Amino acid sequence: MRASLARCAEWLDLTVTLCRSPCPVFPRAALADQLAVSFGCAVSWNWIDADGSYGFELREPIPGFPTDEEAIRWSTEGLSNHPILRWYAATRDTSPMSVGRVPRILAPAGFDLLRELLAPRGLDEQLSIPYHLDKGSTRCFVLAQTGHDFSDEQLEVARLVQPLIAVLDRQSATLTRAGDDLGELDLTGRELAVLQLLREGLTAAAIGHRLMISPRTVHTHLGSIYRKLGVADRMQAVLVSQELGLLPLPGSEGPPAPHGLPIRWESPVPYHRAPWSSARLVSA
Repeated sequence: MRASLARCAEWLDLTVTLCRSPCPVFPRAALADQLAVSFGCAVSWNWIDADGSYGFELREPIPGFPTDEEAIRWSTEGLSNHPILRWYAATRDTSPMSVGRVPRILAPAGFDLLRELLAPRGLDEQLSIPYHLDKGSTRCFVLAQTGHDFSDEQLEVARLVQPLIAVLDRQSATLTRAGDDLGELDLTGRELAVLQLLREGLTAAAIGHRLMISPRTVHTHLGSIYRKLGVADRMQAVLVSQELGLLPLPGSEGPPAPHGLPIRWESPVPYHRAPWSSARLVSA
């Protein structure tokens, strides 16, 4: 237990930092980065909505993943048979859970599909950290590796981290409901230009060189951008701008995402739900 608490100290620091710089957009990129540090494995942010749409954001891209065939198989048979989703539906226990701890009898087809589709990519052993499970709507981080299940200590850390992630989700949702109208930002043309270059990961000096202005002027524009978006740093500025449609989402058409921002994928094929899935998933 002491080792787990020590590993969570950095999570408490991150949570305090993010709470002191509140943002209406859930800081999933920053959380994914910290999860990668804490667990040393692949990390994705996953969602399923009540209308059957689903997708994920990979912290690090996997070339060619998923293929069209894989997307169809996940929609028609994969998600409805995923061992962890089956576990949540059967037990109503929304604590973090790993695939290796789910009784095989709950989802024999799901285990086979994970091995077939994800073992070659090194992602078949998974640990889910859900922070929202409600009436078919799911939000969670998924940690993935291959070769062996996640350890008891890692599962314990995930369970200690889960409420911290939930707190940040509630903060973002509360700020959104508070009525901050981020739609009327009134960004100037020069601020939009700075924002585009910010997305490329350029420094203030590099942005100034591109736009033929001084780094000091760039910092003035950045201060104005942060104020109008209601954010505190460049990562939050990029994420909020993507959510508002001011910048393209990672993985969509446009310049490549800078290092540290996730690669987003959304299935073009709706998720075909099993009869139990929307009725049994409950809020954490």
